[in-house]
Amino acid sequence: MGWHARRFATEEEDYERQIPDRVLMRRLLEYITRQRRQSTILVGAIVASTIIGLLPPYLSSIAIDNYIVDMDPKGLMLISIAFIVVYILHFVTQYGQRYLINWLGSKLEYDIRLDIFRHLQRLNLDYYAHKEVGGVVSRATNDVDKITELITSGVASVIADLLTLAGIIGIMLWMNWWLSLITFTIIPLILLFLYFWGRRVRRVYRETRKTIASVSAQMEESVSGIKEIQSYSREGETRREFQQVNRSNMQANVQAGQVMSAFWPAVQIFSAIGNFLVLWFGGVAVMKGDLSVGILFGFMSYLSRFFWPIQDLAGFWNNVQSALAAAERVFGIIDTPASIKDKDGTIELPKIKGKIVYENLTFSYEEGLPVLKDINVEIEPNKTVALVGPTGVGKTTMINLLYRFYDPEKGRVLVDGYDIRDVKIGSLREQMAIVLQDNFLFSDTVKENIRYGRLDATDDEIIEVSKAVGAHEFIKKLPEGYETDVRERGGRLSVGQRQLLSLARALLA
Repeated sequence: MGWHARRFATEEEDYERQIPDRVLMRRLLEYITRQRRQSTILVGAIVASTIIGLLPPYLSSIAIDNYIVDMDPKGLMLISIAFIVVYILHFVTQYGQRYLINWLGSKLEYDIRLDIFRHLQRLNLDYYAHKEVGGVVSRATNDVDKITELITSGVASVIADLLTLAGIIGIMLWMNWWLSLITFTIIPLILLFLYFWGRRVRRVYRETRKTIASVSAQMEESVSGIKEIQSYSREGETRREFQQVNRSNMQANVQAGQVMSAFWPAVQIFSAIGNFLVLWFGGVAVMKGDLSVGILFGFMSYLSRFFWPIQDLAGFWNNVQSALAAAERVFGIIDTPASIKDKDGTIELPKIKGKIVYENLTFSYEEGLPVLKDINVEIEPNKTVALVGPTGVGKTTMINLLYRFYDPEKGRVLVDGYDIRDVKIGSLREQMAIVLQDNFLFSDTVKENIRYGRLDATDDEIIEVSKAVGAHEFIKKLPEGYETDVRERGGRLSVGQRQLLSLARALLA
């Protein structure tokens, strides 16, 4: 088991992002723009909220210069009422904004997970043969959560932050252009810092996504194999293996936190420099009579707000790098082509009579290591055939090829004279039934697990096939009979009982 976990970890460590950021962002935005009406209302709420939020400092400067200095209580009363109205409107627009953000985030999560699940249903066995279940599940859960976090706490905020920055810059230039230019001299330093810091953030957050996937894979494998672990008394070794991948994840998170911890002090330094420039040059201008106290007060207020969106944007950059790494992994699943699919011109397979022919068939799972070579077998309808041989000679592979879980390298498989590559996969598989060595039962009732063979089967038909395979008697003795929940993978039943239910399911199909 430890080898599987180490192999998965190695695959993830070798993973490097290949898709540009703009491509990933465009694909994520396509999910959001599916909800055009809600997205449009959200943008309107963001714009309104941002504009309203920029008014208080300007109103304060008017109150100081026009009413407080002139001792005008009536005017001060009007400006105070204006403050109340502004904050009420800000509350309304903020409420609508937050509600729509959470709604869109939830819808995005729903749509991406649905797309992943649908595509996983189409992917073939060769895909799952090279993937760890825990890794796939991690992409559909942890990675999608990270993408949703970007939308709910990032995209809408960055729109508001950009509008706020643009508004503040415009207002500051309008209030006093020369003081604004002095203040903006620190912007190149901020951009330079964000560039180098952002590159470091991308690397560390990519590592956190890799390590959490390894933790998920190890956890899933350990839980699934708990019987074998306990049977061979391997609890200690398994615990050490998990501790190793868990420690790697902790170290990656600590390193990411270390990189992030350097950001906020740096922003505060830039903020202090900006405040120094405004206070010194603005204060001198007030002393000379070139600038009013109200303008300086408003300027200082806008300057303090100027760094808020910059801080948010930098935090957003952190979320972006983590989310884009997650998005590439998610789209890696969605974009994986199905190796076995219906080609153009396939037809519906008529009702099967049962003649099966393996003609000059060669197949290998790994290149250069054929499992089957030049196989020629003909099976007549209504015949019972047993494939006998040692492990690894290709008995199960013969069935996999008949179901078209794989395609042969050479030769072909015929059913009633039809090459199965020329018929629709669904029309082939729906006319066959299979009982595997490792029987899989779903977390549902006994009745629904049997009905899985044919979803429109009646209760009487289910009881009939259960009697035919000898399962009816033990089913009646279960606490709730056919309504008994078998639990995950049929864990409530013995191996033999699971085998009988699988036989009943196949016979019903």
